[in-house]
Amino acid sequence: MRKKLLSLSAVILAIGITVGFASCSKKSHCSDPEYPYWCSTAKTCCSYKYYDGHGTCWSSMEGCRSSGYACQTCHITD
Repeated sequence: MRKKLLSLSAVILAIGITVGFASCSKKSHCSDPEYPYWCSTAKTCCSYKYYDGHGTCWSSMEGCRSSGYACQTCHITD
């Protein structure tokens, strides 16, 4: 009896964990359509693909580098 109860508990626990992980949804960082790019290092949304780390988003890497700061490439979130 104890062995059956232990097996049943293990199955219920496994099902609970599986359902818990399956119900997790992917968080979209940037929901504003005007700022679709997620800059993960700076943890900010940007209107363009490049970010200088000092509050300005750039449409080109060359422009971003002209700011004199280290630039990062940001990505569109789903």
